[in-house]
Amino acid sequence: MKNQSLIRAAAGLFILSFFFLVLILAKDILIPLAISTFLAYTIYPLVWAIERRGVHRGLAIIMVLLVTLLILMSAGLFISAKLSNMTIDLTELKTQMDAKIDSVQHMLEAKVGINPVTMDHYLTKATDSLFSSWQSAIGSLFAMTTNTLFMLGLLPFYTFFLLFYRTKTAHFIFRLVGRKNKAKALHIMREVSTITTKYMSGLLIVVLILAILNSTGLLIIGIPNAIAFGILAAILNLIPYIGTFIGGLIPILYVLLTSANPFETILQIFILFSVVQFLENNLITPNIVGNNIKINPLAIILSLLLANLVWGVAGMLVVVPCLAIMKIIMRNIDKLKPFAFLISDQGVSQHEISFKRIWEKRIKRK
Repeated sequence: MKNQSLIRAAAGLFILSFFFLVLILAKDILIPLAISTFLAYTIYPLVWAIERRGVHRGLAIIMVLLVTLLILMSAGLFISAKLSNMTIDLTELKTQMDAKIDSVQHMLEAKVGINPVTMDHYLTKATDSLFSSWQSAIGSLFAMTTNTLFMLGLLPFYTFFLLFYRTKTAHFIFRLVGRKNKAKALHIMREVSTITTKYMSGLLIVVLILAILNSTGLLIIGIPNAIAFGILAAILNLIPYIGTFIGGLIPILYVLLTSANPFETILQIFILFSVVQFLENNLITPNIVGNNIKINPLAIILSLLLANLVWGVAGMLVVVPCLAIMKIIMRNIDKLKPFAFLISDQGVSQHEISFKRIWEKRIKRK
């Protein structure tokens, strides 16, 4: 029995290692396929609505895809044009940073008594490292352009064929699982389709709302290219937890590097994104997306770190809906139900922090 358990454990580790190896080696093919899958789920309701009116499936898919690509390309070109118009001279920025560092040094020396020579050594080293890494990052960004364009070019083709052959794919799964498990497979497929479609559609609406809120707030504060920064922050919000931080950090860094007196503006940006994040977590997302995912934060954070290790930013964008699909599949297979329970948010309801619960307890006390 022990030998059999060890063999099963070794086989499981080998299969898991092989799976991640394939994910890494074939990422140029699998990343656009994964993104296309969720894009297909997002536009599926529109495609199906057009098909029901008697339009051929292929034509319906092409019509919806063209409109979707036009919207995405317009948003991408707008952001790229706005960001490319930013005249940021790295040499001038370094001069400004050195001047700001000198003023901070004098303040710390006067109030705290820190040795200015030692502090100057470490701060100079840090700024040199920052700007050299910035320049190398810009170089690597241009080096990746060809590969990125190739993957983006695959998206519409993948999406078209995923939608066009969706019935054939379903029949393939039925033949694969056999008649005995056909009912269960159909139930899983319907649940995955319903939840993923609702989640992706709701997420799109949330991104639009956040883009409006972010852009409006940044325009009121007076940030240059506020609309571009607002849209970019809304898109980055697709990455749970980390995306909001990065989205708010971009305009903060821009103001820090380009403004003579940035601290008041930085505080206003911080307050803006804190308020928007509070509204998104407690009002916008719960009412629009709902609780379709129901995965605990620890599982999401670990998945984000692993996805970033395997696929980078693209992996962080798709990992949460992938985790939700895995949970649905595991929940419907008896041997895998414990794993579905592990990554879900069940079992901690009595310990969760909820504004609704706090308010109800306050009313009961009164």
